[in-house]
Amino acid sequence: MAILDVDIPSWSIDLIYGNTGSGKSFFAGWLIEQAYERGRRFIVLDTKVKNHIGLVTLPGVRLLKVKVGTRYNWRKLIDFDQVLVVPTRGTISRIGVDGLVEQYYKPLLDELFRRDRDRIIVVEEAHRYNPSSRRPGKELEQLFREGRDGKLYTVAITQSIADFPKLLFRQAQRHFIFQHYVPNDVIYLNRMIPGFSELNDRLREHDLIEFIPPNRTRIIKRELVVRRTRHFG
Repeated sequence: MAILDVDIPSWSIDLIYGNTGSGKSFFAGWLIEQAYERGRRFIVLDTKVKNHIGLVTLPGVRLLKVKVGTRYNWRKLIDFDQVLVVPTRGTISRIGVDGLVEQYYKPLLDELFRRDRDRIIVVEEAHRYNPSSRRPGKELEQLFREGRDGKLYTVAITQSIADFPKLLFRQAQRHFIFQHYVPNDVIYLNRMIPGFSELNDRLREHDLIEFIPPNRTRIIKRELVVRRTRHFG
Protein backbone atom coordinates (compact mmCIF):
# COMPACT_ATOMS: atom_id res chain seq x y z
CA MET A 1 0.00 0.00 0.00
CA ALA A 2 1.22 3.51 -0.83
CA ILE A 3 2.25 5.73 2.07
CA LEU A 4 0.36 8.60 0.43
CA ASP A 5 -3.43 8.40 0.48
CA VAL A 6 -4.85 9.79 -2.77
CA ASP A 7 -8.18 8.35 -3.85
CA ILE A 8 -8.59 6.74 -7.27
CA PRO A 9 -12.35 7.21 -7.70
CA SER A 10 -14.57 5.47 -10.22
CA TRP A 11 -14.64 8.72 -12.20
CA SER A 12 -12.89 12.07 -12.00
CA ILE A 13 -11.33 14.86 -14.01
CA ASP A 14 -7.85 15.55 -12.65
CA LEU A 15 -5.74 18.49 -13.77
CA ILE A 16 -1.99 18.31 -13.10
CA TYR A 17 -0.07 21.49 -13.80
CA GLY A 18 3.20 23.23 -13.08
CA ASN A 19 6.41 24.50 -14.65
CA THR A 20 8.69 22.36 -16.81
CA GLY A 21 10.62 19.94 -14.60
CA SER A 22 8.33 20.41 -11.61
CA GLY A 23 7.40 16.73 -11.35
CA LYS A 24 4.06 16.59 -13.17
CA SER A 25 4.72 13.42 -15.16
CA PHE A 26 6.42 11.72 -12.22
CA PHE A 27 3.28 12.26 -10.15
CA ALA A 28 0.99 11.21 -13.02
CA GLY A 29 2.96 7.97 -13.28
CA TRP A 30 2.50 7.46 -9.54
CA LEU A 31 -1.27 7.87 -9.96
CA ILE A 32 -1.25 5.25 -12.69
CA GLU A 33 0.69 2.87 -10.45
CA GLN A 34 -2.04 3.28 -7.83
CA ALA A 35 -4.68 2.59 -10.47
CA TYR A 36 -2.75 -0.49 -11.61
CA GLU A 37 -2.64 -1.87 -8.07
CA ARG A 38 -6.43 -1.53 -7.94
CA GLY A 39 -6.86 -3.39 -11.24
CA ARG A 40 -8.12 -0.32 -13.09
CA ARG A 41 -8.12 0.03 -16.87
CA PHE A 42 -6.01 2.89 -18.23
CA ILE A 43 -4.34 4.35 -21.29
CA VAL A 44 -1.48 6.86 -21.24
CA LEU A 45 -0.94 9.10 -24.28
CA ASP A 46 2.67 10.18 -23.94
CA THR A 47 4.32 12.82 -26.10
CA LYS A 48 7.88 11.71 -25.34
CA VAL A 49 9.66 8.53 -26.32
CA LYS A 50 10.74 7.41 -22.83
CA ASN A 51 8.86 9.58 -20.33
CA HIS A 52 6.51 6.88 -18.97
CA ILE A 53 8.24 3.83 -20.48
CA GLY A 54 8.93 2.38 -17.02
CA LEU A 55 5.23 1.56 -16.70
CA VAL A 56 5.61 -1.31 -19.18
CA THR A 57 7.59 -3.24 -16.57
CA LEU A 58 4.26 -3.76 -14.78
CA PRO A 59 2.93 -7.18 -15.87
CA GLY A 60 0.11 -6.87 -18.38
CA VAL A 61 0.78 -3.28 -19.48
CA ARG A 62 0.88 -3.11 -23.29
CA LEU A 63 3.10 -0.74 -25.28
CA LEU A 64 2.14 0.82 -28.61
CA LYS A 65 4.75 2.84 -30.49
CA VAL A 66 3.23 5.31 -32.92
CA LYS A 67 5.13 5.35 -36.21
CA VAL A 68 4.47 8.09 -38.72
CA GLY A 69 2.70 6.84 -41.85
CA THR A 70 1.22 3.81 -40.10
CA ARG A 71 -2.56 3.33 -39.86
CA TYR A 72 -3.93 2.04 -36.55
CA ASN A 73 -7.11 0.26 -35.63
CA TRP A 74 -8.01 2.20 -32.49
CA ARG A 75 -11.07 0.02 -31.93
CA LYS A 76 -8.81 -2.99 -31.51
CA LEU A 77 -6.58 -1.09 -29.08
CA ILE A 78 -9.58 -0.55 -26.80
CA ASP A 79 -9.69 -4.31 -26.20
CA PHE A 80 -6.52 -4.02 -24.10
CA ASP A 81 -7.03 -2.93 -20.50
CA GLN A 82 -3.74 -1.22 -19.62
CA VAL A 83 -1.86 0.56 -22.38
CA LEU A 84 1.01 3.02 -22.81
CA VAL A 85 1.13 4.83 -26.18
CA VAL A 86 4.37 6.60 -27.13
CA PRO A 87 5.80 8.14 -30.31
CA THR A 88 8.96 6.85 -31.93
CA ARG A 89 11.90 9.22 -32.30
CA GLY A 90 11.27 9.25 -36.05
CA THR A 91 7.67 10.32 -35.54
CA ILE A 92 8.67 13.29 -33.39
CA SER A 93 11.45 14.34 -35.74
CA ARG A 94 9.14 14.21 -38.79
CA ILE A 95 5.81 15.61 -37.56
CA GLY A 96 6.55 16.93 -34.06
CA VAL A 97 4.29 16.75 -31.03
CA ASP A 98 1.58 18.84 -32.69
CA GLY A 99 1.47 16.44 -35.62
CA LEU A 100 1.34 13.47 -33.23
CA VAL A 101 -1.65 15.01 -31.44
CA GLU A 102 -3.52 16.00 -34.60
CA GLN A 103 -2.92 12.88 -36.67
CA TYR A 104 -2.99 10.16 -34.02
CA TYR A 105 -4.01 11.16 -30.50
CA LYS A 106 -7.10 13.23 -31.32
CA PRO A 107 -8.66 10.40 -33.39
CA LEU A 108 -7.77 7.96 -30.58
CA LEU A 109 -9.42 10.15 -27.94
CA ASP A 110 -12.51 10.42 -30.11
CA GLU A 111 -12.65 6.64 -30.46
CA LEU A 112 -12.24 6.17 -26.71
CA PHE A 113 -15.08 8.60 -26.05
CA ARG A 114 -17.44 6.93 -28.52
CA ARG A 115 -16.69 3.27 -27.84
CA ASP A 116 -14.90 2.75 -24.52
CA ARG A 117 -15.97 2.96 -20.89
CA ASP A 118 -14.56 2.56 -17.39
CA ARG A 119 -11.02 3.69 -18.18
CA ILE A 120 -8.52 6.26 -16.92
CA ILE A 121 -7.18 8.36 -19.81
CA VAL A 122 -3.91 10.22 -19.19
CA VAL A 123 -3.25 13.08 -21.61
CA GLU A 124 0.24 14.59 -21.61
CA GLU A 125 0.64 18.18 -22.88
CA ALA A 126 -3.13 18.67 -22.81
CA HIS A 127 -2.80 22.32 -23.92
CA ARG A 128 -1.87 21.09 -27.40
CA TYR A 129 -5.39 19.72 -27.90
CA ASN A 130 -6.98 23.18 -27.68
CA PRO A 131 -7.21 25.62 -30.61
CA SER A 132 -6.51 28.52 -28.24
CA SER A 133 -6.33 29.42 -24.56
CA ARG A 134 -10.02 30.40 -24.75
CA ARG A 135 -11.39 27.54 -26.84
CA PRO A 136 -11.14 23.89 -25.78
CA GLY A 137 -10.56 21.21 -28.36
CA LYS A 138 -13.52 18.98 -29.15
CA GLU A 139 -11.82 15.81 -27.92
CA LEU A 140 -10.98 17.15 -24.47
CA GLU A 141 -14.25 19.04 -24.08
CA GLN A 142 -16.40 15.98 -24.70
CA LEU A 143 -14.38 13.94 -22.21
CA PHE A 144 -14.57 16.68 -19.58
CA ARG A 145 -18.27 17.42 -20.06
CA GLU A 146 -19.72 14.03 -20.95
CA GLY A 147 -17.17 11.39 -19.95
CA ARG A 148 -18.83 10.72 -16.62
CA ASP A 149 -21.60 8.62 -18.17
CA GLY A 150 -19.04 6.14 -19.47
CA LYS A 151 -16.76 6.45 -16.42
CA LEU A 152 -14.03 7.87 -18.62
CA TYR A 153 -11.74 9.35 -15.98
CA THR A 154 -9.44 11.96 -17.52
CA VAL A 155 -6.05 13.05 -16.19
CA ALA A 156 -4.86 16.11 -18.13
CA ILE A 157 -1.30 17.40 -17.69
CA THR A 158 -0.35 20.92 -18.75
CA GLN A 159 1.99 23.82 -18.01
CA SER A 160 0.68 27.40 -18.01
CA ILE A 161 -2.75 27.01 -16.44
CA ALA A 162 -3.63 30.65 -17.17
CA ASP A 163 -3.49 29.69 -20.87
CA PHE A 164 -5.74 26.64 -20.39
CA PRO A 165 -9.42 27.14 -21.30
CA LYS A 166 -11.49 28.17 -18.28
CA LEU A 167 -14.33 25.93 -19.44
CA LEU A 168 -12.11 22.90 -18.87
CA PHE A 169 -10.54 24.29 -15.70
CA ARG A 170 -13.96 24.62 -14.09
CA GLN A 171 -14.93 21.05 -14.96
CA ALA A 172 -12.01 19.57 -13.01
CA GLN A 173 -12.87 17.58 -9.90
CA ARG A 174 -9.31 17.70 -8.54
CA HIS A 175 -6.24 19.82 -9.15
CA PHE A 176 -2.66 18.75 -8.46
CA ILE A 177 -0.59 21.91 -8.57
CA PHE A 178 3.19 22.21 -8.49
CA GLN A 179 5.05 25.37 -7.49
CA HIS A 180 4.39 28.33 -9.76
CA TYR A 181 6.69 31.27 -10.52
CA VAL A 182 5.16 32.94 -13.59
CA PRO A 183 3.26 36.02 -12.33
CA ASN A 184 0.36 35.58 -14.76
CA ASP A 185 -0.24 32.04 -13.52
CA VAL A 186 0.04 33.04 -9.85
CA ILE A 187 -2.45 35.89 -10.30
CA TYR A 188 -4.85 33.57 -12.11
CA LEU A 189 -4.63 30.86 -9.45
CA ASN A 190 -5.10 33.38 -6.66
CA ARG A 191 -8.49 34.18 -8.16
CA MET A 192 -9.46 30.52 -8.55
CA ILE A 193 -8.07 28.80 -5.42
CA PRO A 194 -8.50 30.03 -1.84
CA GLY A 195 -5.17 30.96 -0.23
CA PHE A 196 -3.11 29.86 -3.24
CA SER A 197 -0.19 32.28 -2.78
CA GLU A 198 0.37 31.23 0.83
CA LEU A 199 0.31 27.55 -0.13
CA ASN A 200 2.55 28.15 -3.15
CA ASP A 201 5.15 29.91 -0.99
CA ARG A 202 5.32 26.86 1.30
CA LEU A 203 6.14 24.42 -1.51
CA ARG A 204 9.61 23.00 -1.99
CA GLU A 205 10.78 21.73 -5.37
CA HIS A 206 8.56 18.76 -6.37
CA ASP A 207 6.05 19.33 -3.56
CA LEU A 208 2.50 19.90 -4.74
CA ILE A 209 -0.93 21.13 -3.70
CA GLU A 210 -4.03 18.98 -3.94
CA PHE A 211 -7.09 21.20 -4.45
CA ILE A 212 -10.64 19.81 -4.46
CA PRO A 213 -13.16 22.53 -5.32
CA PRO A 214 -14.56 24.59 -3.83
CA ASN A 215 -12.16 24.96 -0.91
CA ARG A 216 -10.34 21.77 0.17
CA THR A 217 -6.55 21.99 -0.05
CA ARG A 218 -3.53 20.17 1.30
CA ILE A 219 0.19 20.07 0.59
CA ILE A 220 1.63 16.74 -0.60
CA LYS A 221 5.33 16.47 0.25
CA ARG A 222 7.61 15.09 -2.44
CA GLU A 223 9.01 12.30 -0.24
CA LEU A 224 5.55 10.73 -0.01
CA VAL A 225 5.35 10.19 -3.79
CA VAL A 226 7.30 6.93 -4.01
CA ARG A 227 7.34 5.29 -7.43
CA ARG A 228 7.19 1.54 -8.01
CA THR A 229 8.58 1.85 -11.55
CA ARG A 230 11.41 3.97 -12.92
CA HIS A 231 10.48 7.35 -14.34
CA PHE A 232 12.63 8.52 -17.25
CA GLY A 233 11.25 12.07 -17.62
